[in-house]
Amino acid sequence: MEYWNLFILLLDAVIIAPYRWLPWAEPAFWLGTACLSLWCILLGEFSGALVYLWNREFYDGQQREMVRMHNLSVEAIRHKDKATYKATNRWANEYFGKVFFSGAALFAVSLWPVPFAMHWLDGRFRGVELYHVPYGGWALGYAFVFFMTYIPLRILFSRVRDRFPFFRRVAGLRRESAESAGKVVSWGELASPQAGHAGGQDTACSAAEKKTDTV
Repeated sequence: MEYWNLFILLLDAVIIAPYRWLPWAEPAFWLGTACLSLWCILLGEFSGALVYLWNREFYDGQQREMVRMHNLSVEAIRHKDKATYKATNRWANEYFGKVFFSGAALFAVSLWPVPFAMHWLDGRFRGVELYHVPYGGWALGYAFVFFMTYIPLRILFSRVRDRFPFFRRVAGLRRESAESAGKVVSWGELASPQAGHAGGQDTACSAAEKKTDTV
């Protein structure tokens, strides 16, 4: 418990330091909160990347199945196989939902430092009113400054993230996963009788039927 308290005191000293870099109260508050926002972004993005790397095989498998079942549903339409289309399209939608919510979960992971930052700000600056809204009767405090720095900094970081070696490596792995999942056949390609011929249409439909039988 003593070591934990020491850690909290050290962390508090690190976070509060930028607030004392400037002699003017208001600019110092903006600068300190911007630094806190940047720490939240870096820690959150790093955590999200680690979670992706840890579960990469699972995410890649979901994406491959989504692409595969979508392409099989297109092949089924090309062969006018309504039963196979319904089965493969249902599976494609299910895998799409899994991929979508997996991405949403990764984004949520990157936000976990925010509530801790807000808790620290509340403990340090509760009751501090920086601006008053005209005719509104209410004031803006630390939450306003935090989100006014966090959101622009996060957008900016998303544009320069790949310049950092670790994040560039993770982005490369994501691209490799997308490429290994295969090309998504568009519905517009149904107009072309040659589209999707390579790889064997009969094989695709038989694979879809086999998948359906196992459900």
